[in-house]
Amino acid sequence: MRAVALDVHRDFCEVAIVAEGRLRSAGRIQTRPEALELFAASLDPRDWVTLEVTGNAWAIAGILEPHVARVIVVSPTDTGIRQARAKTTDSAPARWPSCCGPVSSMVSGPRMSVCA
Repeated sequence: MRAVALDVHRDFCEVAIVAEGRLRSAGRIQTRPEALELFAASLDPRDWVTLEVTGNAWAIAGILEPHVARVIVVSPTDTGIRQARAKTTDSAPARWPSCCGPVSSMVSGPRMSVCA
């Protein structure tokens, strides 16, 4: 199982993946439905995806949900974004939200959930 985190912006998502205990940046994808569908098709059915609540979060979650084991939508306060001095658009990897716990401790549950 991999953990995939999306830092959602209006026009793109910054993607980070945790696999085998290693965090890596996976670049950016556009937030257009066609680009998100292509990205979703590249995911493994065992993957867990997390993204922050934004204006288009539920549309993105709806596109990704059929392709993965679980989609988790989190409040920006759980991602650490509000504590940051400035939000940047550099390629630093997104962080897996603390509310979801360590990737190794995840258990089966509903396919979509909200951390608030």
